[in-house]
Amino acid sequence: MLTLIAAIRRKPGMTHSAFLRHLHHVHGPLSAANPLLIRSYVQNHVFDASFGVEGDPAHLTTFGRDSVTELRFDDMGALAATMSHPYSREVIGPDGARFNDLPSALALLTRSEGLVPPPVSGTGTAPVKVLHFVRGAAQLAQDDVVDRWQTAHEQVIAEGGPQAGTVRGWVQHRQVPGAEGALRYFGGTVAVYAGVSALYYGSEEEALAHFPSYERSLRERSDGTGRFWDPSRSFALYSREVTIF
Repeated sequence: MLTLIAAIRRKPGMTHSAFLRHLHHVHGPLSAANPLLIRSYVQNHVFDASFGVEGDPAHLTTFGRDSVTELRFDDMGALAATMSHPYSREVIGPDGARFNDLPSALALLTRSEGLVPPPVSGTGTAPVKVLHFVRGAAQLAQDDVVDRWQTAHEQVIAEGGPQAGTVRGWVQHRQVPGAEGALRYFGGTVAVYAGVSALYYGSEEEALAHFPSYERSLRERSDGTGRFWDPSRSFALYSREVTIF
């Protein structure tokens, strides 16, 4: 299973509320009316964000995002067929251009490792999750980055404490190559991130209180092993997950 992840922001002159309203209540139903070969479509509505690291005035990432799209496909063929279909080109694409600031969009294709399955919510409330976009260290190969990243996460969780105990689920989306043309459907450039981790929390308050200390511990492990990621070019988006289909 492949997951296409696109972090987008609103067009100039548009409010965050208007952006989310159109994304959820107009664009979502248009997509659900003809899913083509998409297995699932999830919107992550951003309510807060962080970027770079403490004491780093020269952060090197564009962090402002309003939502993150997740589209899941069986394989590369299903992805290519969906993006080239007339419904995508003539209906979904033109509607996306009404709210998506295309030049700033970031997109990457991933395979997901469900290391701690996310919780199933029966309350009807949208799950809270932090999407951590991790840029790998320049001197390391992709596989080295994601393997060290996973090991560091497991060490942080094993330590215990609130920063570990409040994480209700963790999914690592590992970047894979080969779909650059399809990814440009979202505009902007293809993202050069090693991947994206999704950390699930019980509430917005838990995420805001404990993800920063989790991230600091992860960074300490990175620094102690020769640094596997570049915090100055990475960012985190605090969001509520909305399943469209």
